[in-house]
Amino acid sequence: MFIAWIMGEVREGVGRAQIAASVIRLAEQRVYPIITSAATLAEVHKHKGLPRLTSDQDQTILAFFEQEFIQLVTVDRRIGERANQLCREYGLNPFDGIHVASALAAQCDVLLAWDPHLTNTVIPGIRLEAPQILGQIPLELEDE
Repeated sequence: MFIAWIMGEVREGVGRAQIAASVIRLAEQRVYPIITSAATLAEVHKHKGLPRLTSDQDQTILAFFEQEFIQLVTVDRRIGERANQLCREYGLNPFDGIHVASALAAQCDVLLAWDPHLTNTVIPGIRLEAPQILGQIPLELEDE
């Protein structure tokens, strides 16, 4: 989600950057916190199938993660072992396993991802969903 936001991503007609901006805006307004694994700091540098972030984009995203409404979950042995178990049990890739284990440890209600392999997985204790815009979308009207 963070890469889509910074890269202005649109995929298959879906404005992922706009959706991500909406999720982030609500977090900035303290509607909910953003909780993510510290591994996200490495993962956002390059997403499979996309170019690496530029140096400026990298600095922007790393500074973004210092916001008060964002909480990082430390990847320690407990998270690593739980991620390993989740990967074996549900066929997750290692980073997804770390993200799910981190979200479970932080007692998150939902984990947002655009990866259907992840969001189609049912894991007790957490909802896995694609990001979406909640509430009303402000209209951008052109001046006449």
